[in-house]
Amino acid sequence: MQYFYISYPKVNIFFKILGILPNGYCDIASRYMRVRGKLFDNICITDSLFFNIKGNFDCKIEDNTIFRAKEVLKTKIANDNISKKLELFSIEVEKKIPSFAGLGGGSSNAATYLLAMNEILELNLSKNQLASIAALVGSDVSFFIYELDFANVFGIGDRVEEFKEKYFNLDIITPPIKCSTKAVFDEFKKMPNFSIANMLELDSILLLKKFNLELLNDLYVPALRLYPKLKEYAKDGYFFSGSGSSFFKILDKG
Repeated sequence: MQYFYISYPKVNIFFKILGILPNGYCDIASRYMRVRGKLFDNICITDSLFFNIKGNFDCKIEDNTIFRAKEVLKTKIANDNISKKLELFSIEVEKKIPSFAGLGGGSSNAATYLLAMNEILELNLSKNQLASIAALVGSDVSFFIYELDFANVFGIGDRVEEFKEKYFNLDIITPPIKCSTKAVFDEFKKMPNFSIANMLELDSILLLKKFNLELLNDLYVPALRLYPKLKEYAKDGYFFSGSGSSFFKILDKG
């Protein structure tokens, strides 16, 4: 049996850092937007005699977010029968979402896998239960679990609140620059400039019209210090997603 899924990317309309948590992670407030355009990964899940992940990944299988999602799910389910079934799938990912680009491709893949296993194995886990599992896999995974177009996201990306507004289309460009998320956050911590979350109630289009990319994304300046060539792609009307390197702009209002 084969199962087919689409894994969409995200952009951050704004990304504000409110402080540093005791565990060293940044406390964020951000507007996430799921981008349902032409850029997405195709995931094919097939019954198999053993677990396998295929795809053009930039990491070892053990470091892949899908593999981590499987291991966390096994731990949280704590059911030997389910654990055995989780090992009997081949996962093939046709990667189109670039890595190290601020688009959450790996997180989206992990969430899609968790949603798929919940459906295929009839685990009957709620979205909230899946999101709790997702939070242990990676920072952005919980957002993708809820399959929302827009959400205000807090903490380390594990607190997700739906934000209702009309969908609109984006143009996304990803420079040939691989931005390390850890390096960009570490660079921010060297010269921290904490924000106040005063953008939470504004519609995304209004935010993109009212503020420039530096005011909307606290990670742009530290990313620019590490990767100066990013400035060549910061064209008028474009905004910076996450820790980079992708930029996006409004194409229309949906």
